[in-house]
Amino acid sequence: MTMPTVTRRQFLKTGAVGLTAFFVPALAGRAARAATPSAVLVVIYMRGGADGLNMVIPAGDPLYYTSRPTIRIPAGTELPLDGFFGLNPQLSDLLPLYAAGELAFIHACGSPATTRSHFLSQSFMERGAPGNNAVKDGWLNRYLAIGGGDRAVAGISLKNSKVRALAGAAPSLAFPRIDEFKLTGNFAAERRAALTARYALLVDTVLGRSMVDALAAIDVVGNVSTATDVVYPTSPTGDPLGAALADAAALIKAEIGVRVIAIDVPGWDHHADTDGAMRRAGGYLAAALPAFRTDLGARTATTLTLCMTEFGRRVKENGAGGSDHGHGTVMMALGGGITGGRVLTRGGQWPGLAPEQLWNGQDLAVTTDFRDVFAEVLHRHLGISLGDCGSILPGFAVDPTTFPGLYA
Repeated sequence: MTMPTVTRRQFLKTGAVGLTAFFVPALAGRAARAATPSAVLVVIYMRGGADGLNMVIPAGDPLYYTSRPTIRIPAGTELPLDGFFGLNPQLSDLLPLYAAGELAFIHACGSPATTRSHFLSQSFMERGAPGNNAVKDGWLNRYLAIGGGDRAVAGISLKNSKVRALAGAAPSLAFPRIDEFKLTGNFAAERRAALTARYALLVDTVLGRSMVDALAAIDVVGNVSTATDVVYPTSPTGDPLGAALADAAALIKAEIGVRVIAIDVPGWDHHADTDGAMRRAGGYLAAALPAFRTDLGARTATTLTLCMTEFGRRVKENGAGGSDHGHGTVMMALGGGITGGRVLTRGGQWPGLAPEQLWNGQDLAVTTDFRDVFAEVLHRHLGISLGDCGSILPGFAVDPTTFPGLYA
């Protein structure tokens, strides 16, 4: 469900057909608080293709340095992780989380699809079906159909429109900020009373229930307290990630039935000025995640934050101080009871950066399919059966022996 601030003009333009976009199933906004906190997944999508090689540096591979004479992280300046990999100093705020065993990196990870198109790669990942254009709904929406309890508050896109991963028949909400999810404009209270009275007469119809429950959802979200003592960072480019994570923490702590929250983070298409771009996008993300973890408090154990991107960058730098679209990259997982403090690769092996080891002779190879990460998260964090994982990830053979091992 997508329901940002709604003016009278927008409501009248929407009409009866458009009201299906406001659908909230019965009891969605009136669900009682759970006796035991449920597992929550927060998905952060780093839009643009993050340079995994300059985020988590394969310092033990000398070809990293020879392939990137200008944009490499100078040897010895990386923050040691495990004797082979090192963390970009721009991401130093993540190191305490890693040392505490709450953060893990999955390297040489990505999609088996061969495209370098942002649009296609993002679409394949968000639908959980690389190369399959016949699949139209998102993998998170298919999860909600099984584990969302038919409640729109179970899935939330913290932006003006629903993310593709949440698109589909299962209901969800979309709004950029908690305090903007409301009726606005002149005489909002009066208009609400009139809408309630009018659609109460149609309570036995889909249209009537849709409006009544949409208003109930506004109440539930609107009653979530956003008060926090945690100070979130602000972006040098105006990106609202800090504010989005503050709202995400508030929604999770409120125990209103949230299961999935999706957040977009732009600024990762680093064709030029890799160092500056990593400082702006990477440094901001690295500062925001510890604040989010602190704000969640005890709910960290039941909240997994998964950071992903559509593809990595080519191994060799380009002539503009950056790198072009590539293949394998890094995913990050925080909290959720994982066994962190590790850089995970398939079989514990680094695929290598020699020409014959590269995908298409240019890119870091993908040795961990992103769907194996999704499957492990669905099964071991969200409690979905292996059989249902297969339906959420169509055409993929779900096999626990190929999970990356976040919950080892």
